[in-house]
Amino acid sequence: MKNKGGFTLIELLIVIGLLGALTALVLPRLAADREEAMGDVCDYNQAGTLRVLSQYYDMYGNYPVGLHNGLTNTIAGSTAMPGLPDAQAANMIHANTVVPLTADQATSLSAAGITSICSSTGLTSTVVADGVYVACCTTAWRTDENVGYTFDGIGIPAWNAGTGTPSWDRAADGSSRPGIVVCLWVAPTTDWSANKGDGGNSDWTKGSVELGISLAGKCPVPTKSASGGDPEFAYYMAYFKVYTNGAKARMIGTSCPECGVLNP
Repeated sequence: MKNKGGFTLIELLIVIGLLGALTALVLPRLAADREEAMGDVCDYNQAGTLRVLSQYYDMYGNYPVGLHNGLTNTIAGSTAMPGLPDAQAANMIHANTVVPLTADQATSLSAAGITSICSSTGLTSTVVADGVYVACCTTAWRTDENVGYTFDGIGIPAWNAGTGTPSWDRAADGSSRPGIVVCLWVAPTTDWSANKGDGGNSDWTKGSVELGISLAGKCPVPTKSASGGDPEFAYYMAYFKVYTNGAKARMIGTSCPECGVLNP
């Protein structure tokens, strides 16, 4: 009978070393490919969020209720939700970001269909009214690349003043309509059906039509509560020009902590 020789210890060590080297070469590439793929999914989802909100407005003349203010409450002393990505957390907790709505600003949001907003990890719903606190996008807000926020190439000061903005942002006589840019988060609690301008009938001859978004990927980044629980509300941020004279608010764009700003 022939004796079958096995691998020597040196041969085994060489094979293990080669496998280790191949793994070291391949894994970073796989991780990078996964990050890129997740980023693509995020871009797609944010574009879908923007598209659905825009379509909803076109169909019903308003926006859905149930958006989240990104804060721990809607009263004085409210702070940014715990666990936000660094850049967004810095924006949300910056001085002059958390502000109470005036009566006319509350009227502006309500006229656009945003009659209530959510807050806190429990996603508590609050009727939009005078004195309700929201996050206001200011000139201090910066992207991950440390660039000031712009929508349609227009900076926050111009949006606030209503100067150099699109024609829909003007009064009937062409004069400017000042306001503030309010940031609201598109949350899973967002009710896409309760606030329809058609009385709830969305029958297009083929049955009821419901609107919604499938959200998955690198973003949105769910926030964590102080106890470690996951409220899973921190999806994408939608920005609304809210008028100081009570005129109907309108969305000017969306953003994501990782993927930047999208314009309508």
